[in-house]
Amino acid sequence: MRRFSIAMACAILSLPAAGRAAFADECRQLSEANVKIASMRQYADILTSAARKGWTYAPAVIDSGSKRHFEEMKLQLTAAGFEIVPVGVQQRCSHDVASK
Repeated sequence: MRRFSIAMACAILSLPAAGRAAFADECRQLSEANVKIASMRQYADILTSAARKGWTYAPAVIDSGSKRHFEEMKLQLTAAGFEIVPVGVQQRCSHDVASK
């Protein structure tokens, strides 16, 4: 549960200002790019912690772990009721925020 809370915080904090305003208005859409950035940051923290413990990983393992972490984060956010909007697709909420 704590990991999910951290992921949510990362996703929300990585949103642009308009996205945070939309989130406050109950917009449940997140840009896939923002989720990817949050996932990469969180995965980097995991790798940093592992390196401090002396653990090392091959580049291929890091790459596959990063992809797996991103996909898992998307699934968790979707299960929590968020819609992950692919890159290049206009979010429905962004128009509502711009008109306010």
